[in-house]
Amino acid sequence: MDAGSNSGRDPRTELRKREQAAGLWPIQRALAVAGLAAVAGLAAVLMTVLAALGFPNLQHPQTLPIDQLLNVLKLVLGTVAAVGALFALVMAYRRQRLAEVAELREYQQAHDDLTRVFNERFGAASAQLGHEEPAVRLAGAYAMAGLADDWEHGRQTCIDVLCAFLRLPYVPDPGEVPADGEDLLAHATARAAYQAAREVRHTVIRIISNHLNGHTDVSWRGHDLDFSNVVFDGGNFDGAVFTGTVSFRSAQFVGGIVSFEGARFEDGMADFVLTRFEGGVIDFGDAQFKGGVVSFADARFRGSVIGFRDTRFIDGTIGFVGAQFEGGAIGFGDVQFGGGARFEGGLLLFENAWFGGATVDFSVARFEGGIVDFTSATGVRPAGLPDDIVAPRLS
Repeated sequence: MDAGSNSGRDPRTELRKREQAAGLWPIQRALAVAGLAAVAGLAAVLMTVLAALGFPNLQHPQTLPIDQLLNVLKLVLGTVAAVGALFALVMAYRRQRLAEVAELREYQQAHDDLTRVFNERFGAASAQLGHEEPAVRLAGAYAMAGLADDWEHGRQTCIDVLCAFLRLPYVPDPGEVPADGEDLLAHATARAAYQAAREVRHTVIRIISNHLNGHTDVSWRGHDLDFSNVVFDGGNFDGAVFTGTVSFRSAQFVGGIVSFEGARFEDGMADFVLTRFEGGVIDFGDAQFKGGVVSFADARFRGSVIGFRDTRFIDGTIGFVGAQFEGGAIGFGDVQFGGGARFEGGLLLFENAWFGGATVDFSVARFEGGIVDFTSATGVRPAGLPDDIVAPRLS
């Protein structure tokens, strides 16, 4: 097989493609046009010189003085130099344009190659996350996080995949003790599977949290986090900074400890709408809600212990509109959790909230400006709620 067939490319065809990409004529046409321009220029110079000499009434001396011969020679050499400069300028311009196009094509090729690599890594990490073996899923979680760090353009997509993994169907803990009549081996297998799946879920939460609290080189702050419909049986968001939109809409907190201690929600949207707090401990101690909107609208507080110890609410809107406090304990002060929540301006809304069997405590909570609205809340008046807060429907 000859070299031409081996390469599979015609150099002339490749050159023409590069010329077309650069918006250039073929070299033959460019030189022909330059030549015509040079001839036209020479003709113009000649006509100018003849007109200056009085053409057509020219004198015909037998010999030309030496100074005139030198002037004619200078004119001829200058004209030749100008023609040469014109051709050199054409060739230099072509080389520059072809070099620019080649550089652009190399950059585009490198970009395409990098995108292909990222897509391959994304496909491999996604496949690992969907694997049946917990160890492979763990590797997939770290692989997806590493890809998110490297791939700025696709970072939000990678974060969305990790959040979507947490939304996969949740299998509850079968308990330490088998049910009556349950096969011991089957129970042990189910228990081990639950613990393995729980470890993977908590690892994903930890990966996300570490990218929000400054424990990693690359930050994911400002990106949206979708935890809607996720079932939480533990997790740590200590020190995380949420500056984008974070959604816990319709999520369930069913057990364990979910900690937001020292977390900051700044100028974004924290959505706890329709969230169900049914068990475990949710700790917002030392957290700060500054600006933005935090909504617990239509949330259900049934069995969880929720602490807002030393939490600060600064400006923004915090709403418990339509929330139902049916059980558990919600502490805004030191009766249960030692400390005092602070509401500094903004809106704190409990419109249509219902306080039933839950222990809700505002002892030592400080309301410093802003608007606190309990006017349409019903049920039992929370302990420690200041007397100057109007709540006519609470008893």
